[in-house]
Amino acid sequence: MPQTATPSSMQDNWLQTSSLKQTDQDRVLQAMQQTGQSAAVIVRQLGLLSDQELAKSLADTYQLPLIAMDGFADNDPANGSLPQGFLRSNQACPVAVDDDGLTIALADPQNREVLEGIALATQANIRPAIATLSDIETALNRYFGENAAQDTDTNLNLNTSADADHLRDLASEAPVVRLVNEVISQAAASRASDIHIEPFRDHLRIRLRIDGVLHETEPPPLAMAKLMVSRVKIMADLDIAERRRPQDGRARVTIDGRGLDLRVATSPNVHGESVVIRLLEDRDADVRLTDLGLSQDNETLLQDRLANPYGLILVVGPTGGGKTTTLAASIATLNQPGRKIISIEDPVEYQIDGVVQIAVNAAIGLTFASALRSVLRHDPDVIVVGELRDTETAEIAVNAALTGHLVLATLHANTAAAAPARLVDMGVDPALLRSTLKLVIAQRLIRVSCTACKGKQPAKKTCKTCNATGYVGRSGLFELLDMQDDILALIRPGAAAPEFEAAARAAGFSNLMDNAKQKLSQGITDADELFRVLGTKIGNER
Repeated sequence: MPQTATPSSMQDNWLQTSSLKQTDQDRVLQAMQQTGQSAAVIVRQLGLLSDQELAKSLADTYQLPLIAMDGFADNDPANGSLPQGFLRSNQACPVAVDDDGLTIALADPQNREVLEGIALATQANIRPAIATLSDIETALNRYFGENAAQDTDTNLNLNTSADADHLRDLASEAPVVRLVNEVISQAAASRASDIHIEPFRDHLRIRLRIDGVLHETEPPPLAMAKLMVSRVKIMADLDIAERRRPQDGRARVTIDGRGLDLRVATSPNVHGESVVIRLLEDRDADVRLTDLGLSQDNETLLQDRLANPYGLILVVGPTGGGKTTTLAASIATLNQPGRKIISIEDPVEYQIDGVVQIAVNAAIGLTFASALRSVLRHDPDVIVVGELRDTETAEIAVNAALTGHLVLATLHANTAAAAPARLVDMGVDPALLRSTLKLVIAQRLIRVSCTACKGKQPAKKTCKTCNATGYVGRSGLFELLDMQDDILALIRPGAAAPEFEAAARAAGFSNLMDNAKQKLSQGITDADELFRVLGTKIGNER
């Protein structure tokens, strides 16, 4: 969260100097760690201080005026510009307005982002103060009526007094810029692949996808939702006035000296707009086959097939399954001065010295298919296709493999045995596929058990190595289908994955489940994680 006038050190100081007993302070600190809530909120929930004692103590420590009930105006000083639902959900209330600005009473002084949102919405100088929660609720009832709690509008209405240009100005203010930058910085520091910004009726949720799993972070107030979304749109050069349709864009940022490409997708929902930001860090391809988690037999098989001068090697699996990393490791193995390697990617995730890398750009007509046709005129030895998305791309790739090129590509299929049938269903000539397909790799990514707290339940809850998740980093689950003659003979219209699986098993093929059992026996991961990824229970759960 951005730096404010009331940093956490103020909260710590208040807790230490309060009249709370040490045992109660410990209870509050523990609850803060578990819930992410502020000390004031927890003290109120636990009933450790009366409402009046709490407010006076906060006012003294934070050096803010304490507003009594008779200090509130008779009518709403904000003239209805701040939704009552927003004020109630954030335990804030306008007190008075004059030439010096608008006074806002808070029940919790740590809630400073609310003040920043009000300042941006009202364009007024905001003066914070403290009041008891009961007085704030009484004043809000005075302003809006006893039935005001039925109002569910918890967003600041930032569009009633301004058009899109005004909203753009608000989203470019320092607090919003700082907030979005810090969310991105936190994501980068946590090795997150995606940021999810999701407004709901009464709160804003921000989640980070780390090692394939979403984790909630401490969110800013709901009041900041529209401003955050608008800021991200500005960064990605999207239309901030368009909220009814999904939009896609890209941005480039530098966080702590690290370059990041952001792929932004917005989507309307009933409570505003949700945003997903994919983080792509500038990184050189330092990954090798030995880093992937392949068994020795599978690594040897892959090395052998990469040594072929021509043919097609497929990597299949779901989105986020590690296919791009496997391609990068394979390219690193092939990358020698005597070979011309060209890759077509969307986007370029690993920058590889010595490899000509082309980024797909559908907006200008540079698709996988059009780029692949062009690449064939550039005398390549190895061609890497980020994804066989359509029949045209698949056919060109197969023909390239048939005419003396080694082609590596990814395909959306769940298992290695399903890949040949998938290509035939896409319209690829079975005869050509029988002549070119050399190997199919299917994979998933599993989280690796944290060595610092593995098997230690009490330690896991406070482990800093894994942030109490129980896992650090990821490794691959693999199955490699070697396309031998008896398996190639099955490639025909109507052939199904079980036929390929049965023939491969007869030849000694080890599937994903076999590899999962091996990883479990080696202690690399646990049964819970394998169940999450594969949907099948293996061994005994923790």
